Amino acid sequence: MLGRFGRRRKEAPSAERTREETEATASTADLLSLLQAIEETAGQVYGRHGLPQRPGHYRRPADSEAWEPLGDALTPAEKWALINESPDGGRWRYSAYEDLGAHSDIAIVRQASAILAACQGLRQRLTEHSFISAQDLADSIRLGEAWHSLVEEASHDNAPSPPLKFLPPQDAD
Repeated sequence: MLGRFGRRRKEAPSAERTREETEATASTADLLSLLQAIEETAGQVYGRHGLPQRPGHYRRPADSEAWEPLGDALTPAEKWALINESPDGGRWRYSAYEDLGAHSDIAIVRQASAILAACQGLRQRLTEHSFISAQDLADSIRLGEAWHSLVEEASHDNAPSPPLKFLPPQDAD
């Protein structure tokens, strides 16, 4: 009776609550492993077009196409100091991995960049929450569709073209 007034006993988690938490954790782990597979596919597209395939922050001289990693050990303050102390007066370009292909002339590279950005956003939301929201589910479905499209386009890029045949005009029909 005294438990109703004042102090409350700490209740042990119910079996149902524990089961729900376990299922939510397993679902999140499944989604995170799928995100990794999607990121690997987008990274392969990056690699085929000369971009780095490893997450991180990068820089390149304005007159070059080669990106070099800034280093994982740099703190945000050290990265800003590096940007501000640019040796040639700010002629360096800086970018995060997922943004490297955002301004490419090649559509599939821009698509891979958008997919990597979506993966990063979804991964961040999934690791911050202990449950999956309706928005996370909708984003996952859209991301799956984009991944499928990327895989199809990438397979067409890698498919060997049939040999070119020259025919006389009368045989061309």
